Amino acid sequence: MAGNASPDAAIELVDVVKDFDSVRVLDGVNLVVPRGAITVLLGASGAGKTVTVNHIVGLIHPNQGAVYVNGRQLARLSDAEMTELRLDMAAVLQGSLPFTCGLFFSMNVYENVASPLRQRRPRWSEERIEQVTMESLRLVGLAESAEIMPDELSSGMAKRTAIARALALEASIVIIDDFDSGIDGVRLALLCDLLRELQRDSDATLLVTTHDMSAARRLADYVAVIHEGRIIASGEAESVFESTEDVVAQLIAGELTGPIQLRSS
Repeated sequence: MAGNASPDAAIELVDVVKDFDSVRVLDGVNLVVPRGAITVLLGASGAGKTVTVNHIVGLIHPNQGAVYVNGRQLARLSDAEMTELRLDMAAVLQGSLPFTCGLFFSMNVYENVASPLRQRRPRWSEERIEQVTMESLRLVGLAESAEIMPDELSSGMAKRTAIARALALEASIVIIDDFDSGIDGVRLALLCDLLRELQRDSDATLLVTTHDMSAARRLADYVAVIHEGRIIASGEAESVFESTEDVVAQLIAGELTGPIQLRSS
C-alpha cells in the first residue's frame, strides 16, 4: 500500500479491495482523480462505479487498500476530521425513494437545496440563501418546481435537484454518481455543458460516473474505465477514447459483441 497520495490528486484510491460477503466487488482499484479537472469514471452497470464512489465519501470502507481525499487517508481520520473533510465536498448519490439521489423525502425541492446551505454557511442571511438556492435551481431548469416534494419528481428531476444542491454548495470536490440516469439526451447534453462551464469558472474537481458515451465525451478531461472491479484504462480523455483494449473499445463503440455481455452483471 502506498504511504502517501499523489501530490496532484484530489482523490486517489490505492489497491482498494472490497468484498460483500463472499463477492469481490472491487478487486485492487487504483484510481487517480487530478485536481481542478473533470474525471469521468466510465463502466457498464455493475462494474463497480457506485461502490468506488461510496468509498470516496466514506460511506463504506475497503477490506484492503487506501482511499485519499485532498491528501488525507480516510481510514486515519477521526469522525470530526471526516466531517470537516466532507464540508468541502458535494455528492450526488444513487438511491431509491424516499432518499433518491440523497434527497430528503420530508423536504420540498427548495428546502433540499437550501437546508445544506444553512448548515454550511451559518453566517449567510436567509435572503442570500434564497438567492443562491433559486439560482442553482434555475441553472438546472427547476426554478418553477421549488415547492414540489421528492415523491412527485421524475427520476431525472430528482437527479437535477441533487445536482442543484451540489452546485449551490460551491465545494472544491463535486462527485456525481450515475450522472445520466433518468435524464433525457437533450437535458443531459445541456447539463454537461453547464458542468464544464461551472468547473472552468471555479477550478473545482469533478468526478462523474456514467455509462453514457456522449456524456463522457462532452465532459471528460480525464477518463478511467472500470470493469469487473478493476480500473483497466485511465488517462487523458482522448487517449482513453482511442484505446483498442477490448472492453474499452466495446464501451466506446457500443458494440454488441465483446467481453461485456448480459451475464457480466
